[in-house]
Amino acid sequence: MYWRCWGTAAGCLSMLAVMSGEVAAQGIPLEGIVVTSTKTPEPAIDALSGTSSVGKEQMDQQFQADRVSTILNTIPGVSASETAQDTAQSINIRGLQDFGRVNVLIEGMRQNFQRSGHNANGAFYLEPEMLKSVDITRGPTATIYGSGAIGGVAAFQLLDADDILKPGETAAIRSRASYGSNGDGKLLSETGAVKAGNIDVVGQLNRRWSSDYEDGAGNTVPNSGETTKSGFAKARWRLAPGQQLTATIIDYNSDFVDQLGTVQRDTTVGNRQYALGYTFASPTNPLVDFSAKAYRNETDLRQTRLTFSPFEPAGSRRSFNVETEGFDVFNTSRFTFGSTKLALTYGGDGFRDTVATSDPVGNGDEFTPSGKRTVLGSFVQGNLTFFDTIDVIAALRYDSYELESDKTSSDGSRVSPKITVGYTPVKGITLFTTYAEGYRAPAVTETLIDGIHPPPAPFPLKPNPNLNPEVAHNLEAGVNFKYDNLFRRNDFFRTRIVAFRNKVDDFIDAVEVFDPTSPLFFHLQYQNIAQVTLEGVELEAMYDARAWFLGLAAHYIRGTNEENGEGLYSVAPPQLTLTAGFRAFDNKLVAGVRGRFVAPQDRVPSSTAATFLPSDGYGLLDVFGQYELSENATLNLNIDNVFDRNYREFLDRENSPGLSARIGMTVRFGATPVETAAR
Repeated sequence: MYWRCWGTAAGCLSMLAVMSGEVAAQGIPLEGIVVTSTKTPEPAIDALSGTSSVGKEQMDQQFQADRVSTILNTIPGVSASETAQDTAQSINIRGLQDFGRVNVLIEGMRQNFQRSGHNANGAFYLEPEMLKSVDITRGPTATIYGSGAIGGVAAFQLLDADDILKPGETAAIRSRASYGSNGDGKLLSETGAVKAGNIDVVGQLNRRWSSDYEDGAGNTVPNSGETTKSGFAKARWRLAPGQQLTATIIDYNSDFVDQLGTVQRDTTVGNRQYALGYTFASPTNPLVDFSAKAYRNETDLRQTRLTFSPFEPAGSRRSFNVETEGFDVFNTSRFTFGSTKLALTYGGDGFRDTVATSDPVGNGDEFTPSGKRTVLGSFVQGNLTFFDTIDVIAALRYDSYELESDKTSSDGSRVSPKITVGYTPVKGITLFTTYAEGYRAPAVTETLIDGIHPPPAPFPLKPNPNLNPEVAHNLEAGVNFKYDNLFRRNDFFRTRIVAFRNKVDDFIDAVEVFDPTSPLFFHLQYQNIAQVTLEGVELEAMYDARAWFLGLAAHYIRGTNEENGEGLYSVAPPQLTLTAGFRAFDNKLVAGVRGRFVAPQDRVPSSTAATFLPSDGYGLLDVFGQYELSENATLNLNIDNVFDRNYREFLDRENSPGLSARIGMTVRFGATPVETAAR
């Protein structure tokens, strides 16, 4: 039987830390702790869904990432879309992205920033140094985890004070520096943590800067450099047994030159996020496991044009501002009836997006129009376990939305069900199947976009106030394998295989409409497509023999527009990732290789083939290594794209970097109460 905790969330996390701490320290991704599938902490391998987790140990040992996409692109069913001329990231899960189809959360705060252009319509800004873990649930199975997530949920957790402090320490400082050969990339990071009584605080400051990198053919990718400053602070106050108050602040600022064709714009991005959370997991009452969070997330992007044109002179300014305010409140009550256990989770969430765009000379304010959207939801989920072998998870979610601007308004609501059944016929093997529906309201831009595309392609883009929300109907089935001491003492084997079919009614896409009044005889408009189908298979496996380890991640996804039989532009090509490594010198040395093999993707819509060009297949080899020089000093080495392959990630605008070597050094200093007093 898979393991499931029936205590409070705090108790579950403590028990999980004891049971899986040794495993997690070795970097086994399917053993990381996740909450996105059911809002209840559990090992990823025990989730009855396509769920993956990447923890801090694995991120440090294998990636030393300068962008979050480095990590995301190795997870099955997941890809990251980005452009070399912007530090933003966008997540694609099972062929769905843009306008909130993937609910991206940083410390529980939604990331809804979007600006129209030849890039993803939905992006977020995040420094990898801040991360403690990445938690992915694929598909609309996370019914209770937020509105609109018909593609899935991606949750990023930031470092806690406990990640910096060792047992018995009251203060610690961690310093990290790294250098990357391709693009002369540099990082300086300082992290500090203090603990006094029942209060602890962690803070971090980062500076990252680089120049233009070269692709595998030796060509310099113009304006691919950046200068980024970021930081965060998180305070935690344990008010009483089971009660905790947290406050988080994130500040991210980046400067770069955004280039599209011959148009260049000097760009400054400022992202500030604030969250206040409260939890109460009663030590004596199983009916009370309460969590509440309120947050505000504002992204402000400002641009100054550097190149001249008759339509928009150099020096012209424009800005894009998206502010998201939201909350998430829920409680879990637990009951026991003999050999039957029930966990009942219920609550509500909501957010309001306020979009304010200014472009006095150009048409940025037409392509990313101003407006407001309010989305509210409530949910209830029951998790029933019989005889420790059968799980039944049933959930209902109610969503409603209102969209308003100076030109139009719209609203809608719906109830979305979910049912999951899991069965463990023998120890170590769990079968599960799920039917889940999801509901996504139209975004402000999809509804209100209105303007003329700049020359040399001056076609109109027209609004559509009559858009219907998207409704996803997802059916999936999977099997989890979990064995310890399989071939030798203390080895681990974890595998998950999932097959899915997600049918989306009223899918919203940009459609070319014949228009004899247009100079190019068509206009572009977001319209509802009667139905699209996304189906595929995902595989994630890991065997760890302590002295060495092997990992495999793969996916095959196919998307079809049922109206014309063509493929969808957003479906990533099939991919296989293999990881092999070893440990030596009492685990002070961890080293290995990672091969990523991506198939060609030419199944794209004919109407968008000129923009979203088909991509070629490629194979990449990366090398990673980490060595603990001492208890408080660590050396990291990564060599990406060892054979200097020239390639481009699907949907990216520019070629990806060629051979890149990164070396990093981490040093920490800690103080115990005695040492502090002595000073």
